[in-house]
Amino acid sequence: MDVAFFLMSAGLLFTPGPTNTLLAVGGATSGLRRSWLLPPAELAGYFLAIHLLAFAVGPLVQAPSVQLLSRLGLALYLIWLAAQLWRSHAALLPHQTVTPARVFTVTLLNPKALVFAFVVLPPLAQGWSAALPSLAALAAMIVSASLCWIALGAAIARGRIMDTGWITRAGGGVLALFAILLALSALR
Repeated sequence: MDVAFFLMSAGLLFTPGPTNTLLAVGGATSGLRRSWLLPPAELAGYFLAIHLLAFAVGPLVQAPSVQLLSRLGLALYLIWLAAQLWRSHAALLPHQTVTPARVFTVTLLNPKALVFAFVVLPPLAQGWSAALPSLAALAAMIVSASLCWIALGAAIARGRIMDTGWITRAGGGVLALFAILLALSALR
């Protein structure tokens, strides 16, 4: 582990994206206490994705057709999730808007996992035990970043900058934007 590992990991984890959008919306709609299951869901999603990529599908992921299908699949899921968030302000209770299962699924499909698996982390397939210190540090960073995004959402809601209905709609809009950008990048 070195400074580059920490900088790359922090850069990825604190960059706005689909998972971080959900975490912020979860913090805004449910508050800090009700969002306590979201960080473990993100951690599980990243770790499962990283391990599946490193051990099972690493060579397949580099095939252009697989990249295209995975990006389009994620884009479709994000569009569906954006629609759910957009409509949720009236249809669901706030704590049902962002669930651990949704955070897990979005994180599992998050393209950032590819960067973690193939660029940031030492090659897992060459020896899991050698990567253990990096995995432990990454786990701590994932939970820390997750809590920061949840706290940001809670602070926005507490500050009454926006009501929770607008926050869920804004989150839905951001997810839709990510879906469109992802689909466009896949179709290039």
